[in-house]
Amino acid sequence: MTVGAIAERAGVAKQTIYRWWRSKVDILLDVLDEDLRDLAFWPELPQDPQATLEQYATHVGTVFTESATGRVLFVLIGHAQHDTATAAALRDEVLRPQRQYDRRRVQAALAGSLHSTVTRQEADQLLDLVVGPAFHRAFMTGRPLDAQFARQLTTAVLALRDGATPPGTPSPDSSA
Repeated sequence: MTVGAIAERAGVAKQTIYRWWRSKVDILLDVLDEDLRDLAFWPELPQDPQATLEQYATHVGTVFTESATGRVLFVLIGHAQHDTATAAALRDEVLRPQRQYDRRRVQAALAGSLHSTVTRQEADQLLDLVVGPAFHRAFMTGRPLDAQFARQLTTAVLALRDGATPPGTPSPDSSA
């Protein structure tokens, strides 16, 4: 991807592109921010918390593996490893606002269904536990979260939240 190709596709001169954005990274950050807002997904509330998290996990995994948005995100993450300005912009302009939106939604989904308050820290932990495996699976295998994986994941996440042992976890006294 070049600025020239972007300008050609947009039907404008390269100078026009440079008037609006300083670099290709800035263009990608704007595209990612807009696409994530368009793709933001949370099922209508109130709903069963596990079903809500399952649908969210599946959606996130699909965005990571089957959309241009996911590819742009991975490109920017790769570039951010070598450029601290890109890393800061990605965090501050795109990921942090998305996280705030997701945090509010997970708090609403769980508090409404469980009749309890979900703290910011709990919501962040739940998001980490759901999004982390979706990201890992997409990045390491290229596969989205299927319904079965999403169900197992969210069952384990909610069991951890409730202080229970996730299903399928060996007991501490079982022999290896």
